[in-house]
Amino acid sequence: MTLESLQIRSLRCIEDLQLQTHTHWNWLVGANGAGKSTVLEALHILGTGQTWRHGPRNLLRDGDNEYLLSARMPDHFLALRRRGEEREIRYDGESIHSAWELLDILPLQSLHSENSHFVAGSADDRRRIMDWGIYYVDAHYGQIFREYRRALAQRNAWLKHPHGQNPWDMALAEAGERIQQLRQDYLMRMAENLQRLWNAWSGSTDTLQLHLQAGWKEGLTLRESLLRDQGSDREMGYTHSGPHRANLVFRVRQKLALDILSRGQLRVMGMAFRMAQLCLIQESGYQLPVILIDDFAAELDQSARIWWMEQLNQLGVQVFAAVTATNQIPVGQAGKQFYLAHGQLEKECDI
Repeated sequence: MTLESLQIRSLRCIEDLQLQTHTHWNWLVGANGAGKSTVLEALHILGTGQTWRHGPRNLLRDGDNEYLLSARMPDHFLALRRRGEEREIRYDGESIHSAWELLDILPLQSLHSENSHFVAGSADDRRRIMDWGIYYVDAHYGQIFREYRRALAQRNAWLKHPHGQNPWDMALAEAGERIQQLRQDYLMRMAENLQRLWNAWSGSTDTLQLHLQAGWKEGLTLRESLLRDQGSDREMGYTHSGPHRANLVFRVRQKLALDILSRGQLRVMGMAFRMAQLCLIQESGYQLPVILIDDFAAELDQSARIWWMEQLNQLGVQVFAAVTATNQIPVGQAGKQFYLAHGQLEKECDI
């Protein structure tokens, strides 16, 4: 689903900003601190209920006590208001009580400073990005994932104050092993597109391999691992084994990509992975997400930017991308440019 317009009030440096968006490319142009990333962050909050930034989350513009975000889509309207700890979400006038529903209303793929180097980042980053893709090609994954999270939270609470028999291991093991199987199936399904994109983008003919470490001892079932770990889990007060500890490992020429590739190559590998996720969503017949790209030109030369745009053009997705100067935008693409300064729209033009 594409956006027709976006309104932001009282978010970070933005007092009141309205954009009439293009169905394809939307370029946010301005110096650092102009509000480009805040526009992307607003979209991310609308699509997920939360910011992508770590650390303190005071998102309010100085002097204001609430922020309001809204987006108009064909035949639909989505709005989110936040005041202190109170959050109100409305879709076509009806209240939404869970941010999970936003994932289906406004699907997003976000590439920003917190996740652009996920191949070289933490296992948590890689799991989140992998799970994002599975959610949009498997209708049951979200429910299984939520069941696992609930069972994990309940088991951890029991470990801190154990009484009687552990009632959560069976539910945790069943959901956890199902998650592992769905993750394995997903990586196999996207392998061909990932290899094609990696070879085309990097110019390499090397085979790219993905290995998923389950998050528990190899050779054991998750149920067996939970029983084995119960003593140490009680001592530490949390569950050691499970898909919440899984790790996605990238290998090239049978070696860890982290050990043999440059920082730029690792970023290209991560972008190829994200593009392969989009290809699989399209092949599966599901709705493609809106793409958010913070700092479009970072660590990419002109030829890489053009190639990236060509791939997104083939998919026909709507894109919001931030740049500091128009010379970072490859020519010949239909869309709009929004020039921002100090959180305000100075001008916009069609391209």
